[in-house]
Amino acid sequence: MKIATIIVRILLGGMMLFASIAYFFELGGEQKPPTGDMATVMAGFVAMKYMFPLAKAIELICGLAIVSGKFLRLALIVLLPISVNIFLIHAVVSKTDIPMAAGILIANLFLIYANWSSYKHLFTP
Repeated sequence: MKIATIIVRILLGGMMLFASIAYFFELGGEQKPPTGDMATVMAGFVAMKYMFPLAKAIELICGLAIVSGKFLRLALIVLLPISVNIFLIHAVVSKTDIPMAAGILIANLFLIYANWSSYKHLFTP
C-alpha cells in the first residue's frame, strides 16, 4: 500500500504540475476551439478572467505540495473540488477524455483514503 501511495502521489502531483506549467507558459500548442456546450462553458470561464489563472495557480501549488509530500493532506483537500470539477466537465459537458479525468479524481480520492486518519476527526460529532 505504501508503494502504491507513493506512485499515485507522484503521478497526481506530476499531472497537476504539468497542467499548470503548460497553461502558464503556453506550452499546449494550437488546439482546436471547443464546440457546442463546451464552447459555452469555456466562454464563461474566459469571461470571468480570473477562473483559469486561479485554478491553475492552485493546481501548481497543490502539485508541488503533493510531489514534495509537504502539506500533502491540506493539498489533497484543496485539490478535491478542482478534481471533481475536472471530472464533471469532462463527463457531462465535453464527453471526451473521461478516463484521464476519472483517473485524476480517483487518484485524489485514493490519497485521501490513504491518509484517512488525518481527516476522520472532521467527521466525528
